[in-house]
Amino acid sequence: MPAKDIFHDTVKAALQKDGWIVIRENFRVQVDEEGLAMFIDMTAEKLISVEKEGRKIAVEVKSFQDRSDFYQFHAALGQFLNCRSALRELMPEFIVYLAIPLETYDELFRLRFIQRRVEEYDIKLIIFRPDLEEIVLWRD
Repeated sequence: MPAKDIFHDTVKAALQKDGWIVIRENFRVQVDEEGLAMFIDMTAEKLISVEKEGRKIAVEVKSFQDRSDFYQFHAALGQFLNCRSALRELMPEFIVYLAIPLETYDELFRLRFIQRRVEEYDIKLIIFRPDLEEIVLWRD
């Protein structure tokens, strides 16, 4: 099992504050018959609010704290796309989100090149404040 991102528990708490029920953490998904598997940071379901009732999400949490931000974006993009592809085949009811800190969103995800990739690949974002353990923006 891979190591948790440093903000894993922060995002979990933020989702719970927002009315989500975390169903699984470090969820192992077998993606082919040869044993290839991947881990998804967490899955959650919204049962309370009318506009998101019954909605299920899978969340990949990225801190962007290692190496260069651009390198981290490459890794996060690849992981997000692979996760989304696997779930579309195996569990299509889940919508995949990339959870990132507000500071990363403000400094990196506002760059034109990154914005274009987010749009091109239809990356859904959860932007959170680590210090408050709160979600500040959902970008669908």
